[in-house]
Amino acid sequence: MYVQCPNGHTLCSSCKLRVHNRCPTCRYELGNIRCLALEKVAESLELPCRFQSLGCPDIFPYYSKLKHEAQCTFRPYNCPYAGSECSVTGDIPWLVAHLRDEHKVDMHNGCTFNHRYVKSNPQEVENATWMLTVRLQTRG
Repeated sequence: MYVQCPNGHTLCSSCKLRVHNRCPTCRYELGNIRCLALEKVAESLELPCRFQSLGCPDIFPYYSKLKHEAQCTFRPYNCPYAGSECSVTGDIPWLVAHLRDEHKVDMHNGCTFNHRYVKSNPQEVENATWMLTVRLQTRG
């Protein structure tokens, strides 16, 4: 949604929140005056998914693009390796290679692995041992 100040300066609704409901150009308070012309232009836009470089071929209308990107199967994932603060992200094939090469995880049939994680301080949780099994589904 696009809003405008009484002088006609236009902002998108997310920018309205960042400027604390004041027009950044003239400093008038922004009301709820919608700019229907810009909304119509936005409705006509079709944009590629931001994960296009990771393989997503889809193109979406402006207003449904964000919803798709939150669920896109090509979005990068966080490293699932337990017991470390690994901040690596990537697509599934890259993470499989990362787990195998960097964490020395024993991969089972290419898309599942088991990782045994033992707490270094057994007083924290009574002699806790966890077995992590992650199933990485490939696309296709």
